[in-house]
Amino acid sequence: MDRIHLAQVPRNNQGKISYSSIPSMMVRVMVAEEELSVLRRRVKRHHDVRDRLHISEEELAGLEGHIADLEEKLAEWRALVE
Repeated sequence: MDRIHLAQVPRNNQGKISYSSIPSMMVRVMVAEEELSVLRRRVKRHHDVRDRLHISEEELAGLEGHIADLEEKLAEWRALVE
């Protein structure tokens, strides 16, 4: 398995991915990589108001903060896996 579908991962009551509910560190890494891919693609497309993925500047700032946190966690998890 080389790709995780984000619809299949556990989520908390706010709809965010619940990494603490994923027992396997390797699966956490795979889920985080996929989520980062999706978030980066969304940030990349935010500037086009005609794009269905267009987001406001406020939401963009929140996404960038989430991306930074997720990158930090991903680095820790990768270190644990290796």
